[in-house]
Amino acid sequence: MKLIASIFLFASACPLIAADKPADPFAGAFFPPELVFLARDEIGLTQEQQENFQDQVEKMQLRSEELRGKLERETAALAMLAKQERVDEATILAQLDKVLDAERELKHLHIGLGVAIKNLLTPEQQPKLHKIAKGVAKGSVAFRQLEEAASKRIVAKVERVKAGAQQWQENGRDPSAIAQAMEEKFKPPIDAGKVIEAETVLDRLLKQLKAGSK
Repeated sequence: MKLIASIFLFASACPLIAADKPADPFAGAFFPPELVFLARDEIGLTQEQQENFQDQVEKMQLRSEELRGKLERETAALAMLAKQERVDEATILAQLDKVLDAERELKHLHIGLGVAIKNLLTPEQQPKLHKIAKGVAKGSVAFRQLEEAASKRIVAKVERVKAGAQQWQENGRDPSAIAQAMEEKFKPPIDAGKVIEAETVLDRLLKQLKAGSK
């Protein structure tokens, strides 16, 4: 199962000019969503916490995609201006401001998610997650174990969705909407390695199946 490669870092735009950076004030302060997702059983996330977590991540992902698209467009425009034979300083600085504004908004978004996730966790859960993060950082075995556990959980939920859809059909209900959601809403994110988004879809379908069976 594919996962976002930089599990310990929040996504950030590349600087235009390489330079020494000051110490990261957020280093070790927040928890990447992917790690929380993988370790949810180990730290004992409640159902309410899981739903809140999934909602926060889903909102962030939608806005993040919009901002990344904006950043790419503004950066491309800046590159075009910079490559002209004669460059107007005011024009290129104005375009640079647009790039920096997009970068700042994107970083605000990710830091905001980090704050929301941290505040979601209890004082007992946070030290557990820190310990898990250290173990994962020391070697790939711990990470693979978390990844395998998450994979098994998702596979089990897929089977539950299939069984629920089959039950609908046996009861005379049309399960085509469930099949369509699996194809259009679950398959794309799981294929892209967006496991949090994919499991959120499964959880919603399971709720729909449960409500429809009453």
